[in-house]
Amino acid sequence: MSHSESESKAPRQQLTSREISEVWDAAANFDDSLRIRSKQINLIGSKRILPAPYSRTQMFESMLSSEPALFSGFPIRHRFNQAGLSDVPHLVETIRSGLPRSKRARVRTKSVMEYLPVGRVLDRWERAKAVLGVTDLHYIGTRLDALVDTDYLNDFNLLERGTDSFQSQDSLVISSEGAVTDSHSDDHSGSNHSFIGTKLWLLWDTLEGFDFGLEDVERCDVYERAAFELSAFLAMRSSRWILIGPGQTMFIPAHLTHKVITLKRYLGLGSFHAALPGFLNSLLRWTALPPLWTSKHSSNGSCSVEHITQRAIRRIKYLRSGTEIKQIQWGVPYLRRRLQSPDLNDQAIRAMIIENRLIQNFVRAASLL
Repeated sequence: MSHSESESKAPRQQLTSREISEVWDAAANFDDSLRIRSKQINLIGSKRILPAPYSRTQMFESMLSSEPALFSGFPIRHRFNQAGLSDVPHLVETIRSGLPRSKRARVRTKSVMEYLPVGRVLDRWERAKAVLGVTDLHYIGTRLDALVDTDYLNDFNLLERGTDSFQSQDSLVISSEGAVTDSHSDDHSGSNHSFIGTKLWLLWDTLEGFDFGLEDVERCDVYERAAFELSAFLAMRSSRWILIGPGQTMFIPAHLTHKVITLKRYLGLGSFHAALPGFLNSLLRWTALPPLWTSKHSSNGSCSVEHITQRAIRRIKYLRSGTEIKQIQWGVPYLRRRLQSPDLNDQAIRAMIIENRLIQNFVRAASLL
């Protein structure tokens, strides 16, 4: 499958069996575990997250149901070359000049992890002489920050905007064709926006993955590559996949482990968020799997589930007397629906709520909206 073919497939609602095979065959060229058999095509097709025009309603619906989503037309504005993002040299130069010369990126190659000057990383990426991946090149507070308007990624976000692991961590994503990000999970829900390039994302519930023998490098002792079998992936109820291309924006909830393959060299943005429609889901997740950042920054009082929960409760109290427009902006109607969901009567979930003071405080505050 050529570069142009992979990008042209990303925005399409329907793909034929042959086209699905082409996408996965291209990924398998870089990761043999993704080689599919013809009898698996229909099942794979049923697990694709389809692209949809962006609406805040659909975004909050996906957060409410803890399902991933892929949108076109998400309002990320930029002041890059008005001729369009197809002008790769101009985009690269804008990024290069928008970051301090002293800025270094954590670069993952097939064999090592390095810290390199951003200019050198961009040179290697443009020349395509090596397979590399950068997922957390923070740009907050730089000149580049003024060129990219991500207000719509943060105007519903309970997390503070910043570069620590418990914050939003708005960052650049840079990867070469063939870069594979091994199976891992994040403790926050995340978003990813593609300026240029195409990636295949495989997603599944972390705990269900453990039951099926799939590893997560953040939660398992992995010495080479996390254990992954395509048949196990397809057997899981939670498994999904996304083909993201230029101009598209995806949202994934925190409970999903993901494995990512770059099919065409990629430049984009990544960010983390916590939002009211899915905040109870996050609290339940953090009870079952405590977030790793709480131990990494244990001396920082802001780095705790309690701190983020208190931010959520303060926002709820503010919204009680807020306008309907403000409540809609923050997803209050979806939070109300979440509190009425039948699963909250499940014995295990009720026990989790009863035993967790933070969840109790959040539910009590939310029930007064």
